[in-house]
Amino acid sequence: MNLSELVALRDCLTVAHHVPGRIRIRFSLKLLARPEAHKLLAASGNGHSVPGFRGMRVNAAARSAVVEYDPVVILPQKLEEALTTCDQSRLSELVAEFKAMTECSAG
Repeated sequence: MNLSELVALRDCLTVAHHVPGRIRIRFSLKLLARPEAHKLLAASGNGHSVPGFRGMRVNAAARSAVVEYDPVVILPQKLEEALTTCDQSRLSELVAEFKAMTECSAG
């Protein structure tokens, strides 16, 4: 899982609860019809070596996922903004920032 995959599905996602380092996301049933969502839903477990992500737990029955992340690498307010913004240019900026932050953290 990476941030781009998660953000690409944001039209099916709602932030249910967010504290720095942990965000609970609810997803609509329409997410299940999207082929790109299967990788995300199967990503339950560790962060898959993605810098900044610590892990994710998916509860398909409750249609929710909890993502744990390092709030020093991935700034909480920017993560939430990336999942909620309707402004495509701002979204592009945020995704580029996340990519740069995670690359710096990996290096």
